[in-house]
Amino acid sequence: MKFDKVIIGNIVLPDLNFLGEIGVNDGKIVEISKTTGVLEGQDVYHYGKDFVFPGFIDAHVHCYSNPNEGIKRASYAAAKGGITTFLDMPYDLPVPVASVEVLKKKIETINREAIVDIALWGTIPKEDGAKVIDELADAGVAGFKLSTFETDPYRFPRIADADILEAMKKTGNRDLVIAFHAENDELLTRYIKDAQAENHLEPIYHNLTRPPVTETTAVIKLLDMASWADAKLHIVHVSHAKSLDYINWFKQQGTNVTAETCYNYLLLTTEDLKEQGPKAKINPPLRQPQEVRELEAQLLDDSIDFITSDHAPWQKADKSIGDADIFKAKSGTPGLEIMIPLLFDHLVGNREVTVSHFADLLAFAPAKRFNLINKGSIETGKDADFAIIKNSEPWKVDENSFLSVSDVSPYHGQQVDNRIEATFVRGQLVYSHSTGVKEQATGRFVKPNE
Repeated sequence: MKFDKVIIGNIVLPDLNFLGEIGVNDGKIVEISKTTGVLEGQDVYHYGKDFVFPGFIDAHVHCYSNPNEGIKRASYAAAKGGITTFLDMPYDLPVPVASVEVLKKKIETINREAIVDIALWGTIPKEDGAKVIDELADAGVAGFKLSTFETDPYRFPRIADADILEAMKKTGNRDLVIAFHAENDELLTRYIKDAQAENHLEPIYHNLTRPPVTETTAVIKLLDMASWADAKLHIVHVSHAKSLDYINWFKQQGTNVTAETCYNYLLLTTEDLKEQGPKAKINPPLRQPQEVRELEAQLLDDSIDFITSDHAPWQKADKSIGDADIFKAKSGTPGLEIMIPLLFDHLVGNREVTVSHFADLLAFAPAKRFNLINKGSIETGKDADFAIIKNSEPWKVDENSFLSVSDVSPYHGQQVDNRIEATFVRGQLVYSHSTGVKEQATGRFVKPNE
């Protein structure tokens, strides 16, 4: 058989990696050979000993928190970063994805502009919101995202407990994940108010006004509610090992719960917050160095299900406004195009995480959790999504050269010792280091179980 494409390299499977080749027809993986020189293809891509990973999946992206970003730019950044599928959050500015009408418009934009595949989160209105769950589920959302902390009363509201419980029951009945930004609104609002009254506006006060208890108390409440509601709970951006202790205890009791951390919580600490100020402001905040080490130990002990970027593409003006008052700066950092190389250096290069475990944390596990059945692993019959990583190729992060609209990063100037050599989505080469991003929109909206 002659294939449309043959990919040759060090292929990463769930339990091993080997020098071999992959035969692709019609955007699907048809054959995997553990030797080279066996498969014949119309187009052959030979990557030597470079790693051929399944296309990476980022389950936590904000394309429209800053409307200057949008689907097109975010998908370009994702392709450059080896991410072939991402799940975009629903807190779009100016209108959140809390109705079918808004969802359908977003799907149209994806199918018109994206060069990687994208699944979508939905959310619910602030009051009596569970009524929209069935129609959004029917329209193909991959899950629902809610918050116990209020960023904005319309776009990103705090949801009351009674509505949370009802939403948990409904999403559980639909076999859909319900995810939460878990911070205790009452506590941190008081702490911030007190700090501002005392003129404590330095960067470290972003951490001090959001101590671990503001996360753990919210997490415990959600875990208990999910256990009663038979929900499929997911806690986003876990920043502290104590939260994971609670999550894993409930998991052992039978609660259907998963947890993610974000790359920033593994790579940065409060020392970076002190040094870089608004650049390093994220919610929940960066933690103390010892707390970061404890979180990483949980990751290495398989107590974290997967890792995400929480990509928030702010620009310099959005951050510099907080130079004299940390509370004024926007929260979040960009991550789509740099997360994978940074984590590969840190986890595979420095912590001896196997490439298979790396693939599990950043491809297989999120695909499984969100029922993206054709994504996440290199298997026959699945989409031919690949990310090629070339090791021992030094370069430096440059916040001024991002494909994302964001032009500010706490990693600016940091050396990285690997690079994304190429990215394939359903067999299409959408990015290569030598030629850049393919301009043609070939991405698709992805529904769970399809």
